[in-house]
Amino acid sequence: MTVICPPTIYLPPIAKIASFSAAQLLDALTYLRSLYQPEVRGSHRKHVRAPEVKETRKFHLRHEFDSEVHVIRSDAFERSYAMRWLTALIAQLEVWQELLHSKDTSLDNVAKPEPTFAHTEALFQQAASLIAICAGFAATGTITRNFTFGSIDGQRRVAAQLTEIPLDNDDYGSVGAQTWGGSCVLAEMIVEDPGRFGLDLSFGDAESRRFNILELGAGTGLVSLVVAKLLHILPSFDNREVSVVATDFYPSVLANLGSNISANFPPTNDVIPSTHSITTHFLDWSSFSTTASPRPSSLSYPFDVVFGADIIYEPDHAVWIKDCLKQLLRRPSERTLSPAAFHLVIPLRPTHTFESSTVESVFLKACDVDPNGDADLVILSKESITCDAHNDYTRGRDLGEDVEYTYYKIGWSDTQI
Repeated sequence: MTVICPPTIYLPPIAKIASFSAAQLLDALTYLRSLYQPEVRGSHRKHVRAPEVKETRKFHLRHEFDSEVHVIRSDAFERSYAMRWLTALIAQLEVWQELLHSKDTSLDNVAKPEPTFAHTEALFQQAASLIAICAGFAATGTITRNFTFGSIDGQRRVAAQLTEIPLDNDDYGSVGAQTWGGSCVLAEMIVEDPGRFGLDLSFGDAESRRFNILELGAGTGLVSLVVAKLLHILPSFDNREVSVVATDFYPSVLANLGSNISANFPPTNDVIPSTHSITTHFLDWSSFSTTASPRPSSLSYPFDVVFGADIIYEPDHAVWIKDCLKQLLRRPSERTLSPAAFHLVIPLRPTHTFESSTVESVFLKACDVDPNGDADLVILSKESITCDAHNDYTRGRDLGEDVEYTYYKIGWSDTQI
């Protein structure tokens, strides 16, 4: 799919659907999914850097591409046609399935090449899902995404389903209504190696106290959901009380965050043990450290691990976050074998270069801090991550674009990495 076309042009003609192969129909469904359920940009890590393209050209091509896609996605007529096409495809699939069930497998008068039952079933499921997606997008602008992350050895798999909602009147404060690439990258890294993030207590912290986890700017809640589900399957947390608190400050984002948690952890299902909990709470970084009123109970205790992804996009954010961490991140203790840490992933966006740079001006490197001074929050380690920006829909458009992230591990200056 190297050229952006509207459904009325790209899709096989409705009257001739039966003459197309299963592979061709699958390609059409993939196109529709890319259009009406786009993947999260910059969420696929890679280890080999592709040849660089000049930033100005990348920006020009990306802006041009995004504009074209937005026009097609917002066109009510094109979306209506896509739904009619999907309905016609399902009707044709039902014909094929009836013929296959009746053992008339020739289907020479219906399609060429002949589809199998597995093909028709797979196409049917995708088409039905896309009708729901298109209908939901038309009615509310919402998008439902399914994520699955696995460990490198294949022993662990964690899945989560999220609903994204439209921005409130294009208010930038509601950006948490969308799932951003940084949260996908962080969630993937956590599942791959929990110990790296202080989440494997097999060889360390044997305390019986509750293990507390906080996410700042949780948005749709991907990281919190993945962490809560991961701890359910890690043996070292079988008999440990665990609290995961997902926070945000924008009302509609916080409401959607709560809905996503309820959808992934329905009260009637034993998805996580009774000793584990995941909750949401309002948290305004700008005022948390200066508010005189008593803290809510869910934020009144120190946290062992704090996560943040794609949360630095204004100049003051790093300062506010540090002020919050000073009160929320557990202080060093001889009783705690696993030092508390804040794990932050931020994208290096050309449009937010200054905002990204504030992290390293607000949090000093551990080696630059006076070892005889008071404990301070410092950068313990830093790692660069490169992701492919494009998805299947953009592949072949020669954008040559990567998304760069920086992963910071931040903790108290008198702790060891």
